[in-house]
Amino acid sequence: MKKTQVNSNINFVNNKQLFIKQIKANYFRNYKNLELNLSADNIILVGHNGVGKTNILEAVSYLTSGRGIRKAKSKDLIFNNFDEKFYEDLFWGVHASVFVMDKTFEIGTGIQKNNNSRLVKINGEFAKQSDLSKLVKISWITPQMLLVFHNGMQEKRRFIDRLINISNPIHVGLLYRYEFLIKERLKIINNYDGNKIWIDTIENDIVNLSINIIESRRKFVSEMQNIYFKSDLNEDFFPDICIEITGKAEDLLDSLGKEKYHSKMIEILRKNRNHGISTFIGPHKSELLIFKRESKQEIKYCSTGEQKVMLISLIFKHCDLMESIYKQTPILLLDDIIEHLDDIHKRVLFEKTSEHNSQCWFTCTNSRAFKDYPVSYKLIDVNKLQKNFSKKRELKYA
Repeated sequence: MKKTQVNSNINFVNNKQLFIKQIKANYFRNYKNLELNLSADNIILVGHNGVGKTNILEAVSYLTSGRGIRKAKSKDLIFNNFDEKFYEDLFWGVHASVFVMDKTFEIGTGIQKNNNSRLVKINGEFAKQSDLSKLVKISWITPQMLLVFHNGMQEKRRFIDRLINISNPIHVGLLYRYEFLIKERLKIINNYDGNKIWIDTIENDIVNLSINIIESRRKFVSEMQNIYFKSDLNEDFFPDICIEITGKAEDLLDSLGKEKYHSKMIEILRKNRNHGISTFIGPHKSELLIFKRESKQEIKYCSTGEQKVMLISLIFKHCDLMESIYKQTPILLLDDIIEHLDDIHKRVLFEKTSEHNSQCWFTCTNSRAFKDYPVSYKLIDVNKLQKNFSKKRELKYA
């Protein structure tokens, strides 16, 4: 590892308010025992394809709630040559020292034997995953995210809901509860046991949650639109993006208001189930559109290059929103995006990330792509990282 000063003519005062000082990973992907000691500088992970650059970003992404940048199952994260008999009770673990505003927090997370739930510790004390979202904000751009714009509406909703949850950590809890109750309602309809009070309670909660989810999404869309109007990102190269979330439930809420919407939705749910119909309108069927403000061109109809530029614009405007709410931007994980940008877009992106007040992580196959980066950065040659250590292990997930 070495630290490179790319442009000594720029006076740069490090103003990072959120950065990782150290990260360790044990039995994670292709790393049996990984340890990186870092500074507040932005991080450049350089290495051949398949050497493990994205795996490091994925380990970082587990310092917040959720299933990381790949949405992987826990069993898929375990070191390829994992030998269970050599490790007592931990399948994989990640630990980091994270500087947040003016304090350092020790964060650990991992999966133990006979426990499918991810465990979390903050400063040595057990905590909830939702506590991580409140403490550490992390956002990312990956090549796979471009596929979201061509996939079904469910994937698009998940994409926007993840962004909402970064700025509003209770949002994903509303979604999980809503989806759980829909499944519970379906079980009762398919195996009706006459418990009318229970299914009435479930449906009442479903309707209340639907209102909260719709309002949470609308608040986010409104805030994002306001941020674009105040944008300092170069609009000639990163266009203004509009987000629209529509649906029958949204239309009904608009036309009736909360109280009458609640009554109408209860009526719909009861009528449907009495006829053995489990489906109904709600935010789980909402339609999401992302398009250029000026041309009204939807993102899925743009070229691959345009989609990448629009995605970068969207993520950075989301960072601006985070700064306006929390006075702090998220850590950014930028996986394999530099080498596919033209020089002009790359320059604008470099300027934006150099001013970002939280740590940015990049991956690339050739460090020459960063020869014009305007500030200092930490270069890590992933090809040279030792991935197979001895069987004696010291790292625990917390």
